Amino acid sequence: MLVQTSVGDGLGGLANRTQASIRLAFTTFSAIWSVHPPSAYGAVSALADSALTEAERRFFGELDRLGVRYLLVGVSAALLQGANTATQDLDLWFEDLSDPRIGEAARLAGGAFIPGGVALRPSLIGGDLLGDRLDVVVHMHGLRSFAEEYASAKTIPVEGISLRVLPLRRIIESKRVAGRPRDLAQIPALEEALAALDDEQS
Repeated sequence: MLVQTSVGDGLGGLANRTQASIRLAFTTFSAIWSVHPPSAYGAVSALADSALTEAERRFFGELDRLGVRYLLVGVSAALLQGANTATQDLDLWFEDLSDPRIGEAARLAGGAFIPGGVALRPSLIGGDLLGDRLDVVVHMHGLRSFAEEYASAKTIPVEGISLRVLPLRRIIESKRVAGRPRDLAQIPALEEALAALDDEQS
């Protein structure tokens, strides 16, 4: 996973700004779920009144309006499907990081997007309004192509925004293949949520 935040000051300003300067007043998914833990992703829209900041809602809305294909993946996607775990980040897997519409969506949301390779940096999304918890994922272990995974993605409403989300079963598979200790440690909670989803849908 590669991620960095950006601000609207040009590359010189970007190099001099720290993440601490833009970590201002955004609510994490973990705080919401600790008070209102959902049993399945169908309950999310009724409780996620502060899951996204206004700028994040605008960003996702603009991605949708502009036709940018993305998937919310990782623990943030698992939380939306009922997993009892926590994260501050929103992990995004884009079909094409060279798509100029990503930058347009970020600009309209009060932030910026700089594709990877600029000044030897990874892809950057963020800004004074957009914040710094949007993580750009460049590879998903153990999964098929983006197009194949996108075709079977979930659409989950959050605060009037329809998010395209990697299904929980595929998140588990990716973490199992990645094999990192932190990924393996999360799998029991994800499997418990998956079992609950299967029970509700059977």
